[in-house]
Amino acid sequence: MQQPRRKSQGQGGASRRVVKNALEIGGIVPGETTVIEKTGGNFGFGLALACAEIGVSVELVVGLSFSPVKRQCLEFFGAKLIGIDMLKKGAAPREVILRYLVNAESMGKRYFYTDQFNNIGSLEAHLEETGPELSRQLAVGFPHVKRLSFVACAGTGASLTGIARSLRASGFQIDVVLVEPEGCDSSTGKFCDHPFEGMSVGVSPPFLDWTHINQTQWVRFSDVVKTQRRISVERGFFVGNTSAACLHVAMQMRNHLAADHKVLTIVYDHGLWYLNTIFADPTLTLRAD
Repeated sequence: MQQPRRKSQGQGGASRRVVKNALEIGGIVPGETTVIEKTGGNFGFGLALACAEIGVSVELVVGLSFSPVKRQCLEFFGAKLIGIDMLKKGAAPREVILRYLVNAESMGKRYFYTDQFNNIGSLEAHLEETGPELSRQLAVGFPHVKRLSFVACAGTGASLTGIARSLRASGFQIDVVLVEPEGCDSSTGKFCDHPFEGMSVGVSPPFLDWTHINQTQWVRFSDVVKTQRRISVERGFFVGNTSAACLHVAMQMRNHLAADHKVLTIVYDHGLWYLNTIFADPTLTLRAD
């Protein structure tokens, strides 16, 4: 694995594409519209930044289980977190969104719901931007590589599907490994509580093309923490839980490949989001081995 030469657009690009599409059809009108979404992940950060560029307000419904640090950072980047009282009373984020949309007029709001789980713009961005960018980086860094094992997780499934389709269109032979938390199985709709934000989010990924998936690997939180520590020591990066889950699987695979075969994975998040989760788990040994 090699550090990219240029940062991928990732979810920032997906959010920007969704906003751009909405601007073009008049769904978002600067000075009039407020963007609303239920997210506590990268899509929310992308929305906050993309909308700040055009002077559009963003209101996000973020589940209370999401990292407090991440919630504070979303506010720092300009998003307003809404529906907190409803969430504390047990409402689901989708119920909060519906309440705000129904009552928009009485609140003097004109909302545009980006609806990431049903908005094709995210898939388009990864198919047309993230995937081609990765192809360019691979052509420069590893011109001899013809085969890839793509290790990824799925929330909406847009990034996995878009990247996989794009890389295949660029001529790579690809095996896709879907990473899920132990106890979850998106293919059958089985989900459980887990500390990996952005993957296996409780609904079947709407944009995930299952024909691309060659195998599924399940990870335990204890293995993820060990990987976070190892990457920090060896590479100087404190990656997040979701990133470490994919890296754990990728690192197990990399020593068994031919010279023209590489493992590709995505660093989705930062470890600082999850310190409260790591240090709160009494089953983990948090000292160096």
